[in-house]
Amino acid sequence: MPRFILLLKNRFVYTILLSNLFSQLGIWIRNFAVLLYVMEKSNADAFAVSMISVAEYAPIFVLSFIGGVFADRWRPKRTIVWCECLSTFSVFIVFLLLDAGSWTAVFFATLSSSIFSQFAQPSGMKLFKIHVSDEDAPICMSVLQTLFSIFMLAGPVLGTFVYRQFGIELAILWTGASFLLSALAMLFLPADRQQVSDKTQDQTSLLHEMAEGIRYVMAGLVVNGCGILIAGFSTNLWLLMPVQFIIALLQPAIFIGNHALVMKHTEQEYVGRVTGIRTPVMTGAMLLAMSSAGVLKNILSLLYRR
Repeated sequence: MPRFILLLKNRFVYTILLSNLFSQLGIWIRNFAVLLYVMEKSNADAFAVSMISVAEYAPIFVLSFIGGVFADRWRPKRTIVWCECLSTFSVFIVFLLLDAGSWTAVFFATLSSSIFSQFAQPSGMKLFKIHVSDEDAPICMSVLQTLFSIFMLAGPVLGTFVYRQFGIELAILWTGASFLLSALAMLFLPADRQQVSDKTQDQTSLLHEMAEGIRYVMAGLVVNGCGILIAGFSTNLWLLMPVQFIIALLQPAIFIGNHALVMKHTEQEYVGRVTGIRTPVMTGAMLLAMSSAGVLKNILSLLYRR
C-alpha cells in the first residue's frame, strides 16, 4: 500500500486534517463576509477596507515570535484547543455586538482570531514534530498545503455565497461553529506528553536551521525569478501561460519544503520559536513585494521595450 494512503490512516494525520478543514472553513467565511460587509457599510471606503488587512496581518508581526516561544513552553494540543475555543468565544461576542447595532465589531472578529492563530500555528508544527517521522514530514506538509490551496480557490466563493445568502450575522455564527468543530476534532488526539528536557542548545544551531530554510527558499526564488524574466521579455501569450503555471507550481513547493526543513532539522524544544521567526519574515516579504508591485509596474512597465 502506498505510504501516502498509510499516512492518511494515521490517527494523528487525519485528525489534524479534519481540524484544519474546519478552521479553514471558518477563516474563509469570516474573511469574505467581513470584507463584503465592511464594503457595504462604509460605501467601499478605502481606509475601512484596509483596516481589515491591518487586523489580519498586524498580529503576525507583533505576536508570531512570542506565540512561538509559548508554543515551546506549553503543551501543543492543549494550546490549539484553547486557541480555537477562545476564537469561538470572541466570534460569538462579535455576534452579540452586531445584534446590538455595532457594525465595526466585525474588525474584532478578524483581529482576535488572527491573534490566537499566532499561538496555535507554532503549536501545530510542534505536534507534527512529535507525532510524524522526519521521513513522512514532506508528505504531510504537502497534504496540508493542498488543503490550504483548495481553500484559496474555493474559500472566496464559499465566503461570498454564505454572506449573500445568509447575511453577516449567520456568517459570523458559521465562523464560530467552524472554530468550535476544529477544537472538538483536536480532542481526538492523544493527550500531550509531559515535556521534560534538560538539553540545551546554543544559538548557532537555531541560526543554522533558519539559514537552511532561507537557502531553500532562495533556490526556489531563483527559478521563479528566471520564469518572471522570461515572462517580462515575452509578448507571446502561449509562452507566458506555461511560465505562469510553472511559477505558481513552485510556490507551494517552497512552502512545503520550508516546513519540512523545519520539521526535520529543528530540535523539538525549538520548533515553536523557529516557526515564530519564519512566519513574519515570509509574510513580510510577501506583503513588501505585493505593495511594491504596483509602483514598479507604473515605473518600469510589465513588458521589456527596446
